Amino acid sequence: MSASKQIAIIEDEPEVLALLSTTLADAGYDIQTYSHAVDFEKALAESPPDLCIVDLGLPDKDGLGVVSNIAAQSDAAILVISGRTGLNDRITGLELGADDYLAKPFEPREVVARVRALIRRRAATTSPAETTIYRFSGWEVDFATFLLTDEKGATQRLSASEASLLLVFLKSAKRLITREQLQVALDDRSDSISFDRTIDVRVSRLRSKLNDKTRNPKIIKTIYGAGYIFISDVT
Repeated sequence: MSASKQIAIIEDEPEVLALLSTTLADAGYDIQTYSHAVDFEKALAESPPDLCIVDLGLPDKDGLGVVSNIAAQSDAAILVISGRTGLNDRITGLELGADDYLAKPFEPREVVARVRALIRRRAATTSPAETTIYRFSGWEVDFATFLLTDEKGATQRLSASEASLLLVFLKSAKRLITREQLQVALDDRSDSISFDRTIDVRVSRLRSKLNDKTRNPKIIKTIYGAGYIFISDVT
């Protein structure tokens, strides 16, 4: 299956770009490479890939802005690979729509593993064998298009990670789901501490799109020290 998957790499360091391109091509993926954000964003508008690998230190635009644009315009999974190792950069990237964050220097095998996990996660969300439309608390979500629609018909796009998380909640409605269960369901390879920080950001981002108040939740309830319960009825 991987041979048909399109991966776009946005990286301005020639050596890193060559390493990523060769490694992922050898793993069976179709690769497009870009060293400038403007060239990538033109291509994104015409033909979104399945997954984007984004460096944050680009010469013509901050990579975080590129991440935000990808999440807003497509359902491509997003892997940030960057020399920025600070927690704030990682959290900001996740808040803007990145699905995973890997610091430089990196092991090529780790990149392939992360890419495979993200593509599996995205494929599970969009699988034609699954029900694609769910309704809950006045919302409708279509996983074939990653579109979330409110009662008034206004739509917004879910990122790949938001869609994956929401689908896990929908399939486990009215049941406690622990962080460990979420990590398994999302096929997340992070260590437990990193995953805890990541899942907090993802849940917060999803709640924001659903207008679900943390102090008086109607959809996702936090059970402190245990996990989460999707408390809304689902049809």
